[in-house]
Formats: sequence, structure tokens, C-alpha cells
Amino acid sequence: MKARQVRGDNDTVTIVATEAITAKRCVSVDGTHTVDEEIVGVALHDTEDGDNISVGCGVIEVVESGGACTAGGGLKVDADGCVVDQAASGIIVGYAVDEATGSGEFIRMLLVHGGNTA
Repeated sequence: MKARQVRGDNDTVTIVATEAITAKRCVSVDGTHTVDEEIVGVALHDTEDGDNISVGCGVIEVVESGGACTAGGGLKVDADGCVVDQAASGIIVGYAVDEATGSGEFIRMLLVHGGNTA
């Protein structure tokens, strides 16, 4: 795998996107939207493959829901990089601060660096 430059501060990092990235969705260290894997953080803007992407990796980030999310519940990442309830399987990437009743909503997530399983 080609090495990717990562730089940033305590709240953001900049990495090279290796696919088109949509804002407010989870991003992995390899520059892709990720499914059920550990994440670096949440994309702060849209970008194209090969461009730099700023990724929010603070304690609380705003993220797009891919379905219902229970406030206080563990969240995992779906195939589009959105968060959904962890529901006892998959890697927890954060905890919902707010509730989402369906997909396409924007909620606050307490980010868990390194992820963990149920």
C-alpha cells in the first residue's frame, strides 16, 4: 500500500482521499469511507479522489446518520460511511449524543478512537 501523508493538530488531520468523500461521513486512515472498521474521524468537506481531505477527530463531531440512532447508544459505520446503531455487532466508532429517527440526519457523536467491539 502506498504511504499516505497525515498531518494535523488535536482536532483535525489532513489525509489524501483515495475515493470521492462526502462531508459529515466517517473516513478511515486509508482515505476512504469505511464500513464497520476503525475510523480516523469525520470528513469536514466533500472532496474527490486524490485530493486532500480535512478530517475532524475531536471529542465530538457532527456526522450523518444512515438509519435510526439511539441517543447514548453505540454507533458503527455503514457501507456509505454514515453511522447507524451498533446493535450488538460491529466496531463501535462512537456514541450518539443526539437521536436520529432515520437516514440523512445530522447528529453529534462522541468519537471513540481505536474503536471497540460489543
